[in-house]
Amino acid sequence: LHYLDKREGGKVIATYQSLEKIVILSDQYIFSSPLPEKAIDILEEIFGWIGNLNRGFLMVEEVEEFFAAKFKIPVGKIDEAEKNKLLNLEKILHKRVVGQEEAIRQISEAMRRARSGISEKNKPVGSFLFLGPTGVGKTETAKSLAEAYFGDENKMIRMDMSEFQTPDSVDRFIGSQKTNQPSQLISKVTESPFSVLLFDEVEKSYPDILNLFLQILDEGWLTDVFGKKASFNNMIIIATSNAGAEIIKEGIEKGTAFEEIKKQVIDYVIKNGIFRPEFLNRFEGIILFQSLKENELMEATRIVVRNLAERIYKTKNIKINFNDDLIASLIKKGYDPIFGMRSLKRFIQDKLEDVIAKNLISGVWAGKSEVDFTVKDLDN
Repeated sequence: LHYLDKREGGKVIATYQSLEKIVILSDQYIFSSPLPEKAIDILEEIFGWIGNLNRGFLMVEEVEEFFAAKFKIPVGKIDEAEKNKLLNLEKILHKRVVGQEEAIRQISEAMRRARSGISEKNKPVGSFLFLGPTGVGKTETAKSLAEAYFGDENKMIRMDMSEFQTPDSVDRFIGSQKTNQPSQLISKVTESPFSVLLFDEVEKSYPDILNLFLQILDEGWLTDVFGKKASFNNMIIIATSNAGAEIIKEGIEKGTAFEEIKKQVIDYVIKNGIFRPEFLNRFEGIILFQSLKENELMEATRIVVRNLAERIYKTKNIKINFNDDLIASLIKKGYDPIFGMRSLKRFIQDKLEDVIAKNLISGVWAGKSEVDFTVKDLDN
């Protein structure tokens, strides 16, 4: 590309450093074509983009700005907005995730290390194994992290590993030449390479699939049976598991130190053949999630009904107020400790949302801009 730094294109003069940065970033963020083709394609795009902005020179800063806008990811120096986000990541994640202080702290510290550039290159942005009971915020934390880091909670790919428990599921996971079946994983990663990649219930994976994780977490790459290569270097990888949930619960109840509980859980999953040491060691962080305390359960439920109220206000222009008596009633009727918040969210959807829908359709709230929804309304 050296000859291109002499090319003015009528409007734009590119510095050698900016062209070098295009090559580096193209190699880092574009996987659909090889060098130098992809760098030249990007250069053409950037010349058009910078020309529209009426700028006469292409500098390194403009290249970083273009890549950040095109791929919706942080590139280059940390600006003031991103700095504030990173330094306050715990608060941002806690807007959606209640409790789990230790988990949020570990995740936030790892993300700051990654963005500062002191983490290892050629690996995922971050990799975490979430261990804990069902319905305590593991998936919600993943969504919250996608929203905080990639700008959208939908920037999350979820792989339900309960669907990959048998020998033939390896073909679906990595592809099969015999059936010409493409890899489900690589297809999704190629389509959305800047995302949180969530492997749900990872302990249910067939052993051969767990072995593939070693390469993904170690090298940041995986090649399917057709030779198609996918990069995981721009992804945050999260695997979740319920393994050791009882040990966490008992340890918390006894007041055992958190690090000791973590050690007990790791010993348990290794001794019982759930995960091998080399699998566990590949993750940047093994993070324990615990059952929600009573006050945390109240706050988590408030967030759920607050989100419901916001959706209704946006679509129906009616403000619905929910008091703490109603929150307590929802928890009493819908919460199951075995299934955690999942059971409560299901109850809210089946019962609370159903009552609200009937009131909206029947015209009970016709002409009203604000209503107070009480326990009595729920029971009617």
